[in-house]
Order: sequence, then C-alpha cells, then structure tokens
Amino acid sequence: MSPSRRSTAPETDTRTRILRAALRLFRRHGYHGVGINDILAEAQAPKGSMYHHFPGGKEEIAAAVVGLITEGLLEVVAAQEATLPPQQLVARVGTLLGETVVRTRHELCALFAAFVAEKSSSPRLGEAVAAAYAAIAGTLEARLAGAGFTPAQARDRALLVVMLLEGGSLLAAARGDLAPFTLAVKQAAALCAREPAR
Repeated sequence: MSPSRRSTAPETDTRTRILRAALRLFRRHGYHGVGINDILAEAQAPKGSMYHHFPGGKEEIAAAVVGLITEGLLEVVAAQEATLPPQQLVARVGTLLGETVVRTRHELCALFAAFVAEKSSSPRLGEAVAAAYAAIAGTLEARLAGAGFTPAQARDRALLVVMLLEGGSLLAAARGDLAPFTLAVKQAAALCAREPAR
C-alpha cells in the first residue's frame, strides 16, 4: 500500500499523508469524532493542499480511505499464489487479517460499518463501501470460479465469505476478543472447501 519513494511526487506524498492520517483518526475516533483540522494536524499538511487533493472535504477523504483499505486487502489476496486452493487462500488471508485486527486493537474492524451508517447523510461514503465489498467479493469469486465452482456457486460463496468475515470482525470488536473472527475465518474457509457440483 505504500507508494514508491522514487516515483512519488511531493504532491502525491501529501495526499498519501492525509489519507493515512485520516485512517488513523477514523479508526480511533470514528467518522464524526474527526474534523478536517484534526486530519491536517495529524498529516502535518496545509489546508490548501487538502482542498487541492480533496475538494469534497471530509466525505471525499473518507471515501478515499475506504479505497486505501480495500486496495491493501486486494494486494494481500493478489500476493497469494494463483494455484492456492480457495479454502487455503481464505484461511491464509484470514490469518493475516486477524493479525491486523490484533495490531489495531479491533479499531479497524468496525470502520466500514461506521461508514455504512452514514449512507443516508453521505451517499458518496455509502457507495464507496458498497464498491469495496463488491471488489473484495468479485476477487474471491474469480478465484472460486477458477477452482471449478459454477458461476452461481462462486458468486454466492464469495458473498457469504465476505459476510462471515465482516460479521466476525464486528463481533470481535464488540467483545474485544479475536475468537469470533477466528471462527468466521474457519467457517468461511470450510465453505470454500466444499466440492463443486458436477
């Protein structure tokens, strides 16, 4: 998820700093607990540069943060061998995500859910989260289809995996305990291990 230092212009670096600062603050304080000035202070960025990169203000920043998180997750999936069976892929990625959950003290778990809760007042943010879920499910769907599942099976199981992991992460955050997420990963992997219909 980190941009290359060699190819990154200072302007892009400022944008990245703003996004990373916003991600840290949203994780800790939620969407409404963070203001533009908080983000600028955390990123050590001038107000002019923020409006240059994000003319839509905090809503646009939050939507871009969703994209940043999604990009990072998809990179983790893409880094796994293409020949890895889907059940092993889900188990491995789930383990890596579990490590992130522990490292961030469950703060990252509820972020998408919090953003979805803003859908009525911030359609752009709701659309960003919906697009993120679609991208994640679509990536897994392609891996399932490549492993021999029918298109319908691949689509449904990919969606179920996303549902399991998201629900498990929310329950883990609520309880302050990784066990629900670990169980969700186990069940999601098992779902992908079933033999496709002939």
